[in-house]
Amino acid sequence: MTRIRIASDGTVRGLWTDDVVWRAIGQVAVRRASHVEFSTRRQLWYVRDGRVRNALTAIVQFVLRRPCGKILHWASSRSDALAWEAAHFGVGGPGWAHRSRQRNAVS
Repeated sequence: MTRIRIASDGTVRGLWTDDVVWRAIGQVAVRRASHVEFSTRRQLWYVRDGRVRNALTAIVQFVLRRPCGKILHWASSRSDALAWEAAHFGVGGPGWAHRSRQRNAVS
């Protein structure tokens, strides 16, 4: 089940799933909240924060072509990592509230 929020300015926020044909809504701009990757060293899946904290991090991410955010969660399977990501960043989750406060502070 996909849950989304539509703001008074028409901005739609939610987790990307294939349940919704996003392009049917209109022009889409995707901003990643996190990245789910596999660690060959630890043999575990992890969820990494997608926020760029400063200009140096942005440059490093661009050069390395991979995210450099803080690791938020470790899991033994990709499906467990994706489930945690959905609960954390989904509507009502702690990551959702944190991002809402950040956006309001910038606006």
